[in-house]
Amino acid sequence: MLISCYRKAILICLLIFFQAQLVAAADFVSVKTKKAFLFEGPSESTKKELIITEGYPLLIVVKLKDWLKVKDHEGKITWIKSIDTSSSRTVMILKNNTAFYSEPSSNSIKLGEADANVTLTLLSPSDTDGWIHVKSEYQDMDGFVSKNDIWGI
Repeated sequence: MLISCYRKAILICLLIFFQAQLVAAADFVSVKTKKAFLFEGPSESTKKELIITEGYPLLIVVKLKDWLKVKDHEGKITWIKSIDTSSSRTVMILKNNTAFYSEPSSNSIKLGEADANVTLTLLSPSDTDGWIHVKSEYQDMDGFVSKNDIWGI
């Protein structure tokens, strides 16, 4: 009986650990409307801080009914209406001339480049030795970019 209680206790500890890991994972959304407003607070009566465009990735800080408190790639904290966001994942390029490669290696074929602030569709959130699989809708190309050159993972 003591062994049975011990196993249950270990199982409960493991479940708590894995749930904590899921909560600790970053929760991102992207803007789904052609343009969306970022507000100072969770109300349209607060000051409009910025207008952002479709595809822009945002990190969720807090969920509050119809509003999300979010952080952008520059670290600015604002609020956005939940209805203006999507769970579809995108990332943003942080520097000009970011290279796309055919494989997760800078030794593979270079497919092209993209500039800072361009958003890309995230094809897989998995990190392959520091490389992320993405797609550029604008250039109709998919490939790998360095995790260090993007924001949204």
